[in-house]
Amino acid sequence: MYFCRFFMLLKRFFKIFSLLFVLVVAGVLFLFPSVRNTIVIKSSDVLTIFDQAISIPFSVIESKSNDIKNLSKINDENISLKSKIYQIDINHSKLNRLESENKELKDLLNLKNSVSASKQVVGEIVDRNYSSWNEQFVIDKGSSDGISDSMFVLSSGGVIGVVDNLEKNSSRIKLLVGNDISSQHLTLKIEDKTQSIFALLIGFDDKTGEFRLLQIGDSVDIKKGSLVSTSGLGKYKTSDLPVGTVSSVKKASDQLGQEIRVKPKASLDVNRYVLLIGE
Repeated sequence: MYFCRFFMLLKRFFKIFSLLFVLVVAGVLFLFPSVRNTIVIKSSDVLTIFDQAISIPFSVIESKSNDIKNLSKINDENISLKSKIYQIDINHSKLNRLESENKELKDLLNLKNSVSASKQVVGEIVDRNYSSWNEQFVIDKGSSDGISDSMFVLSSGGVIGVVDNLEKNSSRIKLLVGNDISSQHLTLKIEDKTQSIFALLIGFDDKTGEFRLLQIGDSVDIKKGSLVSTSGLGKYKTSDLPVGTVSSVKKASDQLGQEIRVKPKASLDVNRYVLLIGE
């Protein structure tokens, strides 16, 4: 009871004291301008310091935000430049491929115009396995396109293979550099000034890049540089298609004839197109 009265009196006292304090401060500020100005200046300084203190974190955040934006912009530019460089590389690769194919087709056209045969068909390589790269490949032409299994296959320069297996819409080509080319019993002709010499294709030397031919019978004088072409004998009837030139001649290991080395005229690493020739 007495405590409540005391609390009420104390509360009333603080209200009166607060009112008097405000009136006194207001009076001092009104009566003494210098004091008022000092308080205003000090308050302004305090507010300035407070404003600077508050603005520093925001300035740091804004600076970091700008750095992040610039970094993101640079990253986007790098991605764009990499994409453009990648596209340039692709276009350059396409250009090189098209130029190579264009040269290949021009060479085949010149070869086509330089030989006479009843059948001449250009085929495109559609399948060539790495494991049998030097043995065979498949082209997109078959019996329905006039292809027969007695046709030679040429790339720019000369003969590189023969038709080995025939389907309606495709053909398998056996290359002359294959390990089992001797099974084709392919007879070639070596042109000399005075005579034609016939020899059997027995293989290919991977180390020297030369065909190996065997001329059976009495040794004959075969000059280096003599032209080697198809003979037209046996299964493959078309003659005079260029194969290569004689690079060396030596006695055969069995002493029954001569082994003739021939440098191929054609590029054996065909890119895409070949010419098939037959009768």
